[in-house]
Amino acid sequence: MSQRVTIAVPESLFTRLQPVKQGFNISAVCQEALEMAITIEELKTQVAEDENLVQRLQTEKKVLLNKVRQEGFELGIRSSAKLSYKDFRHFERVQSLATALDEDVLDYLWSYLNQKDYPEQARHLDADFAYLLEVDPSCRISFAQGWIDGVLSAWQTIKTQVENPQ
Repeated sequence: MSQRVTIAVPESLFTRLQPVKQGFNISAVCQEALEMAITIEELKTQVAEDENLVQRLQTEKKVLLNKVRQEGFELGIRSSAKLSYKDFRHFERVQSLATALDEDVLDYLWSYLNQKDYPEQARHLDADFAYLLEVDPSCRISFAQGWIDGVLSAWQTIKTQVENPQ
């Protein structure tokens, strides 16, 4: 069932319409124009709602990066048992540089842990998590930063005992 809508057009448009109105269905043309205008307004509304989507995804990304960093932190604590006094002092000195790590840092970390004979099965990561590290440079960096933080956390726990034996 159709509903009637009356529209007003300027005099100049009405004058131009008169000689050509037999060539098309005025009602269909108006319906199509109204459909397009409504669709545009609906899309604008959707974009406003998408801003909520963007905020939600940004929050999810932040939570994910925190989880990635936490995983790196835990590996740092576990792997610190293989580090030397010199290693701890080195990471203590370079900690401020951890903010400038690049996306290749994970390759260096794995190589470093191999040099320290830290078992590969002890650093096994969930497949989805490992894939995330593989495809997302920011995750690799966050993981490595977490690892350094974990190593230094372990160091802070034992540092006074090492530096000041009783």
